Amino acid sequence: MPFIQRTGQDSILRSEKLPVIAIQIDPALKYAGSTSFILYEICRVEQHHFVVADEQRRVLRQLWFQFEGYLENNNRTYNYSGMESLNLNGFTFLHDVHPMNVEKVYEERPTSDFAHVTDFLKDKGYLLTGDFVYHRMVWLDADLRNELMIIYWETLDATGYHLTDIAEGGQAAAEWPALSQALQERSLASFKIL
Repeated sequence: MPFIQRTGQDSILRSEKLPVIAIQIDPALKYAGSTSFILYEICRVEQHHFVVADEQRRVLRQLWFQFEGYLENNNRTYNYSGMESLNLNGFTFLHDVHPMNVEKVYEERPTSDFAHVTDFLKDKGYLLTGDFVYHRMVWLDADLRNELMIIYWETLDATGYHLTDIAEGGQAAAEWPALSQALQERSLASFKIL
């Protein structure tokens, strides 16, 4: 049974708990919908997706909001050690930036939250494929048992590079810091916490 508690109406995503937050979305990103599920039988997940797609409905940019919390059947806590801190209008997030290949990640983790994203978008008529770069931001509650994860990603095509180019030892590896910084700036411009 779905347990959708938040709604994306117009360009504002609102949540009434864990955390109480309102997020204004760049109007260029269109609301693709939401989904909820139990992940790995240990946590509940609710996802909301905003996308920019081309004429063939290939996703070019996306904002993925994930409200997640461990179930009562376990004592697990979230641990994001090694991530930098980022303050967004009074909310402290941990964040990082990485490149990825959609097909490779899907193959390696076919039951992950990411796989749910890919399947959800496919069911909505979108295509998520190829090389992407993403900016992940994570807010944690005081008990470290609930999180809000915001992921902004976009195709690597727009940069003119491929994943192998920017990987360590790749011909454009020295460009990664600048690409990473520019991605973070576009990510933070795609939404605003009210």
